[in-house]
Amino acid sequence: MARSYLSSRKHTPIPQGPYVVGCSDVMVGRTKEGTLMRLFYPSSLTDIKAHMEDWTPWYLGEEYTRGIANFMASAIPSLFSMLFNWQLGGSYTPAVWEAKMANEKFPVVVFSHGLSGNRSIYSTVCSELASHGFVVAAIEHRDTSACASFTLDEEGKQEFVPFRVLKYGEKEYDLRNQQVKVRVEESIRALDILEKLNLGGISNELPSKFDLKQLRGNLDLSQPVMAGHSFGGGTTIFTLAKDHRFKVGVALDPWMFPIKDDASKICPAVHQPLICISTEAFQADANLRAMKFLNSDTTKCITIRGTVHQNQCDTPFLVGAIGRALSGASSPLDPMMAMDINNRLFITFLCKHLGLDRPFYEKYETYIEENKKHLVYDLYGTSKKMLGWDP
Repeated sequence: MARSYLSSRKHTPIPQGPYVVGCSDVMVGRTKEGTLMRLFYPSSLTDIKAHMEDWTPWYLGEEYTRGIANFMASAIPSLFSMLFNWQLGGSYTPAVWEAKMANEKFPVVVFSHGLSGNRSIYSTVCSELASHGFVVAAIEHRDTSACASFTLDEEGKQEFVPFRVLKYGEKEYDLRNQQVKVRVEESIRALDILEKLNLGGISNELPSKFDLKQLRGNLDLSQPVMAGHSFGGGTTIFTLAKDHRFKVGVALDPWMFPIKDDASKICPAVHQPLICISTEAFQADANLRAMKFLNSDTTKCITIRGTVHQNQCDTPFLVGAIGRALSGASSPLDPMMAMDINNRLFITFLCKHLGLDRPFYEKYETYIEENKKHLVYDLYGTSKKMLGWDP
């Protein structure tokens, strides 16, 4: 499954599904108690390359790269911020900005980003899902775990919510546990908003030419999906336990630390079908021990060999060799193959458990079988020690 790039501009990989992807930002409510999300959806267009001039800008601004720099290199944030502005500025996602939505009914996915992430940094995963017939609402969390976010004042001016650096002497668990509770409420609120969008009763606080009435009646909310990466993976598990409207879950490299003290209560409360797709380098024993509390009857765990934590976001495709080395995004497995395997596992799991009869399903199942040498089934991580399901 070869991917293609267009040499005239830097961009994330082109989605491979049958739909051309559209993209729009939606803000409902101007305060931190509101919701900011990026919608990836199947559009009515037929040729992604013909609309290259209208592709979605990936770069969100200096406030966002400053937050990433503060997270990755708090001692020298200015240097890293300059590097990321240089590497990421002028990058695009092959999703047509505010394109007309296809007039069909599509299942929905709520997606939660990782620590220091944002609504754009998982564009490869989210646009791939959209190209295969899903509407994806990528939340930008306002719990100060995003690299940045913003609200609007009474005049409509942006007021930024910066990334919160851990203070000296502060216990990280206390902060992350507080944040994950906010994230769960934001994820639940995102589903509430999708339900209202499906009824046609929501307006966008952001200036936009995308008519939200296009979503009316076109969202299949019978089996909503909750998904996320890292901190968003832990958020996914907690959200599934709390709101059973979500019928299926996908946790990419879930970071269990924020819920570790309550894992024995939260994890068994997840009865929905759940797949944990992990990278080899990230999963340490402490994380795996918390994941052992998940229901073995309904949870499937797969690790992709030769991968690092950043293989499930956009970073490896945009920052170059030096940026990959500095950000920990260099992996033994080719980043494109790692992402393809990840997305095929994601999509086939959704098709199976949502009962979707899609023409690409068998082809993707074959692809996974052909690349099974890159997969380890069960809990597996940096210690190279298999951890079974027995308590």
